[in-house]
Formats: sequence, C-alpha cells, structure tokens
Amino acid sequence: MSYAVFLLGKDLLTGETVVLADVALAVLSGLALSAVIFRVNRWKSAREKKKPSGSPTQTNVERAMSTRRLPDDAPAEQWVPELRKAIRADRVMAWIGPLLFGAFGIMGIYLIIDNPEHPWFWILATIFFFSVGASTRPQVVILTLALKL
Repeated sequence: MSYAVFLLGKDLLTGETVVLADVALAVLSGLALSAVIFRVNRWKSAREKKKPSGSPTQTNVERAMSTRRLPDDAPAEQWVPELRKAIRADRVMAWIGPLLFGAFGIMGIYLIIDNPEHPWFWILATIFFFSVGASTRPQVVILTLALKL
C-alpha cells in the first residue's frame, strides 16, 4: 500500500489532478505488488527452513552481519566463504551507493529547476537520495571492521 501512497503523493505534490480512476489504479497496483513480494518472501522462507539451523542462508548471514555474531551451531567451513562474499559485495556497494544516490540527487535538483511551479516531490526525493547516499558508506565500513574478515 505504500506504493499506492507514493504514486498518489507524487501526483499531488507535482500538481497533477488525481481522479478516482488514478486512486483505483494505484491501490490495485499496490495490492498486486504487495502480493508478489509476500509470495516471494514466503517461498524464500520455506526454502531456507529446509536447511539445517546453522547453515549460512541469506537470512542467517544478514542476521550475523547485523548482530556481529554467528549462530551457535555455525560450521566455520561453510560460513567463512559466505561472509567474505557478503563483505566483498558490501565493499563494492560502499563506493557505488554514494555515487548512484548522488547522481539521483543531482537529477532531483535538475527536476526541481525544470518544474519550479510544483517542486515539492522532487525536493523530498532529493533530500532522500542525498541522505541515503551519505549514510551508505559508514555502515559498510563498520560491519567490515566488526567482522575482521
């Protein structure tokens, strides 16, 4: 449903008129997107439950990186390669993330200048893009140093 709110909010903040058909389309597309995401998460969860409890599934690796602790029954020969792979991906994201979100922020500034009558959506989007880009790198560096891999 947040997708529907996003679509309708974008239309309102950019000065477009919103009619009942737009609301219905946004709600239906939001429900469809929610159903797909729910189904994919259920499938992923069922697939991970088939594995032993200490195995390095995506959920377990993410939990280990966020809590900085491995599960008690975690076999090191399985976990070390998975953690190294996750840290490599995070290191790449550490420099791609700020560049990508910085570029989106610059695009937002252009769109604010391009439509000065209704800039509010792009002002909010630009603030969001720059704040996500600025907060990406410190988190990855902290996780990498904490795991010492």
